[in-house]
Amino acid sequence: MSSIALYVAIYLAVLLSIYQVYYIYYEQHFADFEKRPGLDEEGLAELSGLARQVREGGDRTAFEAAVRSRLGDRLDPRVVLAAFAREGEPVNAAQLLRRHRQIVTNGSIMVRHLARWKTTPPVRDVRGLMILVITVLCLSVLALGGLAIYTVGYQLASPTLAWANEPAVLLALIVGLIVATHLVYKLDVYLHDLYQIGRLNLHFQ
Repeated sequence: MSSIALYVAIYLAVLLSIYQVYYIYYEQHFADFEKRPGLDEEGLAELSGLARQVREGGDRTAFEAAVRSRLGDRLDPRVVLAAFAREGEPVNAAQLLRRHRQIVTNGSIMVRHLARWKTTPPVRDVRGLMILVITVLCLSVLALGGLAIYTVGYQLASPTLAWANEPAVLLALIVGLIVATHLVYKLDVYLHDLYQIGRLNLHFQ
């Protein structure tokens, strides 16, 4: 690959990293309010209405049948009832729908990660830490992109920094940071979902 192509690739990778941070920030703050995978508005309204009847002392039979119809047989209906424990918009709806196949109950709500590995949900939200890590990774990409521009006209003389004079090395590092950012984002979504599901234990009965 020619030097010009390498620098173009670095430029595009830096733009991708900036967009990546924007996308992650948007997903963290707005996406769950706009989409509920696996459940339409009709289904949400049905579960909400039946849950309200149960809270007011009504029979659980219709509610449990609706849960089985909408979400399958594996999910304990009490978990869904806990998600609709407050008036208005049910809390944790998007997280519950994403992870309902992993939720198990044994006196409290637990999460199955692998076949036999079960844990209680995390009690602390690490989202703030994760976005900090993502921001640092993006800034590192910007720094490497700036270094690539600098080394076009000025070669670094220090032997320990000789790698920075090679655009192919800089591109590889930038791509690695972009992949790392994506993995941290996936981990953030997973841990935040588990944290939100864990909050349902306050209403689980």
